[in-house]
Amino acid sequence: MTPLTKNKSIDWFLVALLLFLVVFGNIAIYSASVHKFGERIEVKDYYLKQLAWAVVAILLFVLIIYIPDIFIEVIAFPGYILSILLLILVLFLPATDGVHRWIRLGGANVQPSEIAKIFVILFIAKIISKEDISKLTKFIFAFIIVLIPTLLVLIEPDLGSSLIFLVLLLPMLYFADISLVTIFIVISPLISIIVGFSPVLWVLFDLLLILILFMNKMDLLRGGIVVSINAFISFLAPYFWSRLRLYQQERILTFLNPARDMLGSGYQIIQAKIAVGSGRIFGKGLLEGTQKNLEYLPAQHTDFIFSVIGEELGFIGCMVLITLFLLLFYRIVVIAKKTRVRSNKIIIIGILTYLAFQVFVNIGMNIGIIPVVGIPLPFISYGGSNLIANTATIALIAKFEKERSFIYS
Repeated sequence: MTPLTKNKSIDWFLVALLLFLVVFGNIAIYSASVHKFGERIEVKDYYLKQLAWAVVAILLFVLIIYIPDIFIEVIAFPGYILSILLLILVLFLPATDGVHRWIRLGGANVQPSEIAKIFVILFIAKIISKEDISKLTKFIFAFIIVLIPTLLVLIEPDLGSSLIFLVLLLPMLYFADISLVTIFIVISPLISIIVGFSPVLWVLFDLLLILILFMNKMDLLRGGIVVSINAFISFLAPYFWSRLRLYQQERILTFLNPARDMLGSGYQIIQAKIAVGSGRIFGKGLLEGTQKNLEYLPAQHTDFIFSVIGEELGFIGCMVLITLFLLLFYRIVVIAKKTRVRSNKIIIIGILTYLAFQVFVNIGMNIGIIPVVGIPLPFISYGGSNLIANTATIALIAKFEKERSFIYS
């Protein structure tokens, strides 16, 4: 048998990747903060604020590494309840730009949805890693845990953050030994909403659903209920569409055809694609982005910072950033495979899904392959709440790696 050895060292490779991403992000935000107009240079203070948040995030990282391991499990439920209360509170505070997403504390804006994502992961992992409850009970509890913050965040409204809550649930359930068939049945109503706009797609999906249920020998009564629910939801697809905010409808329609409103809802996608494409191989140079300096690029320090990177650092700069993310995800996978505590493994899977989904969606909407949903690029986009939440998730992974009782040598 392979000998077992103690492991008490910090994963410095993981820490190095985190620091590289934070530094890369601060450089990108600095560039996005500078606007050159001939000989005149105008500098905003986004990069200074982000630098201050980065210091806070690193201090939090160190704190999480050294707090007692039992504290993470104990805080999961009260942290979840606190985050739900904050999500309710923010709905009653004055709106900023027409949305209720931030709580003003002193001179800083705190986004409760970012806090909620961490505690949702911790609380779900705590519940579904228990051995003394049935898989059905685990599934029901996990679904309720996710559903509450999802609905509250949708009311703000913040479609991007609400999607993150739903997406991270599925891999966590899978690694808690919930079958793929069960997970498919869970997400089938969402698919039914999408295919409900096309009779052909609706028929094909229902046939696929019936086939999967038949192959898995589900009894006639339960199978009939599942198919009936999906059919009913498909008929409600136009209603769900009507409940979306006008700007959300416009974003989806514009994604399908950006040219339909080039100066309106299609403006963001078109300008982002122009910026990324104009960078070519090596980019125009740091601070030299035309789209950025002329402020044609919207939200260039937040949701569309990848377009700034593409324009100024080109394909090479984008590939360096993507490589850093891929190395980070690879390292997280390696740590997950070595983790033997069931709840910790599920937490790591939830964090990996949470980070990877943000990266995929943000880069996707910057290059025009995904609708604009307002998801920042982890560690890179401006925003203190997002930076601190993302850093805390990496700190948790580093903590689990450091405190594994035994590893295979």
